Amino acid sequence: MITCEEFFAEFADYMENQVSPEIRKELNLHLSQCRACRVLYDTSLKTVKIVTESGSFELPHSVSDPIIDCVMAKLRKDRS
Repeated sequence: MITCEEFFAEFADYMENQVSPEIRKELNLHLSQCRACRVLYDTSLKTVKIVTESGSFELPHSVSDPIIDCVMAKLRKDRS
């Protein structure tokens, strides 16, 4: 089974559904057995859902895309 550190290294790609089926299977297994990573994953999903479904504000893609790209790049950099 993979470690929490290995899970976190793949977390950004996992959230974006950009991992291979084999890796996804390993990550899902880890999530089923690790409460801490499950909480991180669930909280992240809820945060994304709140932000995207709130409708309280709309940002043009020219503003939101660079922010998302920056956050995802930071997550990927931290896993290296």
